[in-house]
Amino acid sequence: MEDQKIIKEINRYIKGELGPAEIDELWIEFLKNPEYYEWFETELHLTKLAKDQKSGNIHPLANSKKEQINSLQKYKKWALAAAAVLVLSVGLQIFSLSGEDAIYNQAIASIEYSEMAGADVYRSDDDVTNDLDVIINQGLAYAYNGDEKRAIETFKNILNNNPNKEQRARADMNLGILFYNSGEYSEAVTHFASITENEEVNTFFKEKAWWFLGNAYLNLRELTEARQAVFNAYTLDGRYQSPALSLLKKLDLELGIIPKDPDEN
Repeated sequence: MEDQKIIKEINRYIKGELGPAEIDELWIEFLKNPEYYEWFETELHLTKLAKDQKSGNIHPLANSKKEQINSLQKYKKWALAAAAVLVLSVGLQIFSLSGEDAIYNQAIASIEYSEMAGADVYRSDDDVTNDLDVIINQGLAYAYNGDEKRAIETFKNILNNNPNKEQRARADMNLGILFYNSGEYSEAVTHFASITENEEVNTFFKEKAWWFLGNAYLNLRELTEARQAVFNAYTLDGRYQSPALSLLKKLDLELGIIPKDPDEN
């Protein structure tokens, strides 16, 4: 779609004027171009805040691409911050019991151990293999052999022995996955969140951490935090973009920040 058409469809979506097929088409466009989703999100929050506060100072989508970009640059940070407050104070009040069950069931049941991070211990003759790299791989072997308790102890010991940032990220990822699979979601959140704050982590690793973090929050029934983490994974435009967008739609519906399909009313 052309930008102007996207803007028009976003306005219609916010007003509840799109049919099911049109909604599906728009979300396909969001998947193709994350920038469109950011336009939608920003304008949606502005519209909801304006309605909630009965204010006439917030204008609808600009009529041109240039005006749209200027509008986003001016309001985006403020709108997202204020919208988070709105969601916390209003959105959580609209849940039904059946709706809760449905959204929480969207979290991934477990994380494959193939997602765990080993260390490269192969070095040239002039290099010295770091002992912690070897220990990381030992912990990984424990997990693969079904000795999760010993694996957890191993990775915790790594964190307590002054690892470099890369080693810390690997240990955090592995602990997050082990705790997630054992149902200890609060512990998993701690380790996945640590990765997202690690400056040495590459985009692929950080995207995975955001995705797993969002699912951990979802299991904890912390939907606002889950949505933000999943959105961060989506914007990194990697392997989790498609499932992240799908979950974003469900979370936005559950939080009441996008309208339901007409046939769901």
